[in-house]
Amino acid sequence: PQIRNAGTLGGNIASAAPTGDALPVLAALEATLIIAGPDGARREMPVSHLLAGMEMLRAGELIGYVRVPLLHAPQVFLKATGRTGPGRATASVALVLDPARRGVRCAVGAIAPMPLRPLEAEQWVASLIDWDNGRAVVPEALHGFGEYVAAACIPDAVPDEDGSVPQLPPAVLHLRRTVAALARRALGRALS
Repeated sequence: PQIRNAGTLGGNIASAAPTGDALPVLAALEATLIIAGPDGARREMPVSHLLAGMEMLRAGELIGYVRVPLLHAPQVFLKATGRTGPGRATASVALVLDPARRGVRCAVGAIAPMPLRPLEAEQWVASLIDWDNGRAVVPEALHGFGEYVAAACIPDAVPDEDGSVPQLPPAVLHLRRTVAALARRALGRALS
């Protein structure tokens, strides 16, 4: 509780703890950082660039602001933990509907060193949503989206030299099912 009460969003981003709840949310929202540097210098970078190590904070720089786009659209965050109550996520999903761009944005957290964006799954399900008729989608699309997201973030094992595909370990299969369920539920809640 002491850390939760004293922590900052900038510190959460800069430490980039994979289980941080804010990171997948900021990735799904496509948030931007305003970096303050020495002598009043400022620059912008997408949060995802810092988390992926594409751009880094330079000597003397601090995260000054986090710019989050204002969307009048449903946004959902779900996470699974290994215990009841507050705890570190074993997997999390942030999902944003963007009716203006007729798009879906999804970020999966806690399963990799940074939030993962299943871009093909986002585009696929966005093409199935009836944006003009109450954002309706067939129920099979919810299940398919969950499976698509899970497979994109936790792919099948690489085939052996003889062409056989080894089975994923049970813990990885469980994590894959968890991600699929979270993605399916998040999309269902956002569309309802």
